[in-house]
Amino acid sequence: MQTSPAIPPREDNPCPSPIAVWQQLLTYLLEKHYGLTLNDTPFCGENVIQAYIDAGITLVNAVNFLVEKYELVRIDRNGFNWQEQSPFLTAVDVLRARRATGLLKA
Repeated sequence: MQTSPAIPPREDNPCPSPIAVWQQLLTYLLEKHYGLTLNDTPFCGENVIQAYIDAGITLVNAVNFLVEKYELVRIDRNGFNWQEQSPFLTAVDVLRARRATGLLKA
């Protein structure tokens, strides 16, 4: 009699490094929301990303620091709104980026 394991074996897909995850998310977020490339920012260097990670700064806070420092304007919002629209990213923006880049499985 042949038995199969109760838990299916995991696929051999190694997790990307934190730096690779940040690079992928930053590339998506900067392009979609601000029209920038990674090379337009200090985040083009892995050592810069690693310094933010080591300091415990979240990705959303790191991007929002750039937004504040350089007074960036979001390009992904269309139309007029009676409320002032914030240029800053939110946790929801990062979750959407994770899904769009395949880092968050539905």
